Amino acid sequence: MILLFFVTMTNLTVFSQVTFGVKGGLNMTDINSSTIHDYEKNNNGFFFGPTAKIALPLGFGIDGSLLYDQRSAKVKTELDGGKNYSTTVKQQQITVPVNLRYGADLSKQFGVYLFVGPQFGFNVGDKTVSTNYDDWDFKTAQLSVNIGAGATIFNHLQVSANYNLACSKAADLTINDNQKIGNGKMNAWQISLGYFF
Repeated sequence: MILLFFVTMTNLTVFSQVTFGVKGGLNMTDINSSTIHDYEKNNNGFFFGPTAKIALPLGFGIDGSLLYDQRSAKVKTELDGGKNYSTTVKQQQITVPVNLRYGADLSKQFGVYLFVGPQFGFNVGDKTVSTNYDDWDFKTAQLSVNIGAGATIFNHLQVSANYNLACSKAADLTINDNQKIGNGKMNAWQISLGYFF
């Protein structure tokens, strides 16, 4: 799928303008989960990697990236008998966001845009992460959707903010006897900075 994406991007150069760059940013992760856990909101993580954007007619465009993405969640649980525990669970992925964008130039050196599109994630960290109470069995692949807005400055610098909404679960949660107790989805607010050559 990753190879197909970049082949498609290359073929589109015949009909449009393609610009390559790098981007990085901050994840602020929340977990939506069907378990007894409590989760601390907006745990910090990060992402970075190469990116490209394709200019299409009428203000439209496509952008895509190949990113290393790390997210974390602080888990708090009160067990029977009043005993509490707290631990941090980390997820590591290679993500491939592909966004349709629509923008407008407000001047020769400043423009704004909106974007939306799918994001494909592939686990590259530990498949199972054990806490004091349960095991997180991370999925091999995940699907999410990005919705956001950004600005382009001096035709090279790009800043954006978006919400990454998980469409599939990140992990199954089981206790020590392999009894499934729920699952979790990792949603994130993301702030990014990119530079195009």
